[in-house]
Amino acid sequence: MPNGPKRLRVLVITTTVIVLIVLLYRVSLLNQIKGSASSFASDFGKPVRRIIWQTTKRSPMGLGEIDRKNLEKWDEMNPTWRHEVLTDGGCDEYVLDRFAERSDIVGVFTGLKDNILRADLIRYLVLLGDGGVYSDIDTESLKPIDAWIPPEYQNATNAVLGVEYDTFGQDPAPALLIVQFVNWTIMSKSGHPLLDLAVRNAIRAISALAEKQQVSLGQIQANFNDVLASTGPAMLTTATFEYLSDATGTKVSWLNMTGLTAPKLIHDILILPVTAFGNGQRHSNAGTPDDPAALVHHLFSGSWKTGSHAFKAMAQADHQGENS
Repeated sequence: MPNGPKRLRVLVITTTVIVLIVLLYRVSLLNQIKGSASSFASDFGKPVRRIIWQTTKRSPMGLGEIDRKNLEKWDEMNPTWRHEVLTDGGCDEYVLDRFAERSDIVGVFTGLKDNILRADLIRYLVLLGDGGVYSDIDTESLKPIDAWIPPEYQNATNAVLGVEYDTFGQDPAPALLIVQFVNWTIMSKSGHPLLDLAVRNAIRAISALAEKQQVSLGQIQANFNDVLASTGPAMLTTATFEYLSDATGTKVSWLNMTGLTAPKLIHDILILPVTAFGNGQRHSNAGTPDDPAALVHHLFSGSWKTGSHAFKAMAQADHQGENS
């Protein structure tokens, strides 16, 4: 019996070591899968960087009159914000420079030829890498960016998303979610784990799409559903629910977002009602662009309107809205 206490101490120490190893492994695994502030320096605790990001296939000088005027209006409404407009070549240069140590990102982005998948991915990358506001080239700034976050939420907000689509619990149109966020306008501080998670999920989905079609990244033929789920609003929405559920320790879903009539802060992400970024749509009780709550107006003049990326599901949603 004299060896009993000694054996017990050894057993307790061994068990403690095993528990610590398991916990460390789980933390490491979460950082790899969900992303973490350590994978990219974050600006948490500081104001969001005052950069407006937009992309265009051609030089801004080659834009149509409406897009050019809207481009200028972003500057007029936000004179203290730097405005970066990246062309296709500029997007490649940014990724090669900013993410030189992330071969997974560089390999997928530079290998892609599909314009919509690239356009979706670059918006998450510029926000992950440098932060600021991303907004599609076919958007109009209605209110200064500095007015987007109510004073009571400014110190606690690290990212801002807006509702695009809300069925209020009813079955959505095919390929859409019950509640879905826009990805045409996003605000975030750099290094946000949500953006890291979105990028990782997008890269994984794009690679899976190429494998499913048994083609190279440059040969991917993505339809509407493919884009929505791999890089588009559905992917961003799903990633947001995942991030917030993990961050808060409780399940976060559409139930926390439906029917919003005022901004709602969940953990460090401010969710704006549909009228903020989704005004002018004929569904989801969206207000008009002249509504006081409208911040950005999306003109829907991009590539979603034509070809294999045709915006059929949202068109169906608009039709349903007209008849509701």
